Order: sequence, then structure tokens, then C-alpha cells
Amino acid sequence: MMLIKIAWRNIWRNTSRSLTILIAIMIGLAAALMASAFSMGFVQQRFNNVIERFVSHIQIHNPEFVHDGEVYQYLDKPQKLLQSLSQIPEIKYFTERTKINGMIASAKVSAGVQITGIKPEAEQRLTDLKGWLTKGTYFEDVKRNPVYIGQELANKLKVDVGSRVVINFQDLDGDITAASFKVVGIFKTIELAFDEGTVFVRRSDLNSLLGDEALTHEIALILNDFNQTTTVKNQLQQQFPAYEVRSWENLSEELLMMQEMTTQSLIFLVFIILLGLGFGILNTMLMSVFERTRELGMLIAVGMSKMHVFRMIMLETLFLSFTGAITGMLSGFLLISWLGTKGINLAGLAGDSLAIYGYGNMIYPDLEPQFYFQTAIMVLLIAVLSALYPAFKALKLVPAEAVRKE
Repeated sequence: MMLIKIAWRNIWRNTSRSLTILIAIMIGLAAALMASAFSMGFVQQRFNNVIERFVSHIQIHNPEFVHDGEVYQYLDKPQKLLQSLSQIPEIKYFTERTKINGMIASAKVSAGVQITGIKPEAEQRLTDLKGWLTKGTYFEDVKRNPVYIGQELANKLKVDVGSRVVINFQDLDGDITAASFKVVGIFKTIELAFDEGTVFVRRSDLNSLLGDEALTHEIALILNDFNQTTTVKNQLQQQFPAYEVRSWENLSEELLMMQEMTTQSLIFLVFIILLGLGFGILNTMLMSVFERTRELGMLIAVGMSKMHVFRMIMLETLFLSFTGAITGMLSGFLLISWLGTKGINLAGLAGDSLAIYGYGNMIYPDLEPQFYFQTAIMVLLIAVLSALYPAFKALKLVPAEAVRKE
């Protein structure tokens, strides 16, 4: 206990030098955590948007539809499946979709699109499709063949709310079918490619044109708890082996890879920053040992063992490191918590350019508790490594020579 008190007092004998390295550690660590939280918030924003608003947690298809996407590759007799889904407590919402490829044409331009037939109310609960609306309405006030299109596609076709477009596609008999639809709403998401290549129509209208009122190509699910995805997926796959049940990891593998790579890269970044700070700590403690050579030699001469001197230098370094680290991590945590609630608006810097890559302008920094724990472990490692060399220098002191130092 006495050694701990001495070590703590020793780091404040040169207040300006100790404060300088403490502030350097605090600012460096807080900045490293903030940069990591910003990057994770960037990735998490895309993850939430893609998974919950585009992909969903789980999707169920005909196995052949997964590979070919043909209109005739629909789910065979899905009534039993739908009934089972309504009885699984982990499932929050689910909805059926009809998905085909086709062409959409205005008076001047045509384009290839994916036509998605939805149940508007059920789809709204699942993906908040109405939340993307920028102009017009969400399937309201139009009794026959409404269509909901993206802003990019509307610009390309040179159409607006109220315009008529013709949608062409192949029906179940292999015949080309064309129908006139009225643009009731225009939406805008953070995915420009999605806005240009996807249109939404009522499933009942599309199925009527295809020739089968009950036609279903896809069932999408959102769960109450995201962490239950694998469990529910395995349960459904075992219960309905004739269907292809895929979780978001299968549907968007690049997103999973991006999350894992980002986390690993950020941990490595924080380690590099801490390593740089570690050299600063090492230099500070080495200077302290050199300045106190005569004092340390006298302590050894009057009976203090060299191991006590070694432990004292180690404790001084650890105190210095952890005082800076604790204040830095606390500052970083408070800043991240505040900005995580308020958000960072990049609209003034990036405009709409982030949407090209599927990102929004509002970023909410965030870090998992595990990241703070890993950072604390790295601080401990760097602190110990930084303490070893100065402590070994003190260990090698020869009392008779050290006391004669000026």
C-alpha cells in the first residue's frame, strides 16, 4: 500500500509533464473512440436501412426462384406456411409479395424494372414504405392500377404524380401482358439504384393480370428480436423443407462482411493510436528515471530492494496510462452518447452524393460495449509494454555509481 502511495505521488512531482502526457492520452483515445463510433454509425445506418427496409430479417422463396427469378417459380400452396408464421411469437410482422421483371414506359422513355406486388398496409408495417414518400400519396384514392415509383425513375421517364405509364411483363402462360398504371406516389430512398429499378403496385392488381389471385413469390419477415434470426430461420427451414428460407446473412453477404471488416479495422486503428501514445508514455517515464537516477540509487543504497524500485516504476507508468485512459474513454463515451442521440448531419458537406453508395446524410455514432472493453485491454497491454523498459533501466542501477550522479 505504501508503494502505491509513493508511486501516485511521484507522477505529480513534475505536474506540467504529467499533465501533458495525460491530456495527450485523453484526447488521443477520445478521438480514436469518436472516429470509430462515427465509422460504426455509418455502417450501422446502412445495415439498418438495407436489412429492415429492403431485405428484412428472413425471406422465404421457392428454391428455383432464388436462382432464376421466373414468374412461374412461385411458392406452392403457402397457406399452411402463413398460418404457422402467425403463431410464432418471435415474428413481429410478415407479408407476401409478388415479384417479377418487366418494362415500364412513359410517352417518351422506357426502362427495365422489378415489379413488386404488395399489400400496402402490411408492407407499411414491415418496411415503412410510406415513409419514403416525397410526392403524392401511398396507394390512396386510386381504385384501379396505382403504381408507386422512385424519384430517379420518375426523372428518367419524365413523369410526375398523376401521369400514366404502361407496364409490360410475362404472365403465367408465357404471354406478354401490358397494362396502364397511374403514378400515385413518388418515393426517395438512400439507394439510388433501387429508386431507379423498382416499382410497387398492389399485389391484387398484379396477380389479376398474371392470372392467379393467390400468387406469391416471396414472404418477408421482421422479428421482434434481431438476435433470434438464426433460430427462427432454422425452425422454419426444418418445418418447411420444400421452401428456401434465407436470413439476412444469406441475402446480403456483403453487408455482413462489411460489418466484420469495419469492426476489425477500427480495433486495429485504435491499437495503432494507442501504440503511438505508448511511445510518449515510455519517453516520459524514461526521462523521469534519468532525472531521478541519484534518488533511486540512494533508495537502493538505504535498503529498498531493486524489485521494489522496479514495481514502483511500473506502478507510476500504469497510473499515468490509466488516468489518461479513463478520462479519455469517459470523454469519448459522453461525446458518442450525445451525438448518438442528436446525430451528425452531413448534408451540407456531401449533399446527395452519399445516396449513390446507399448512405443517408444523418449519421448516429455508436459503439458496442464490447469495443470499450477491448480498448481497455489494449490500454493495459500498451501501458505494461511502455513501463517495462524504464523499469528495467531502474533495475540495472548500481547504487555506488547512481548516488554520485549530479
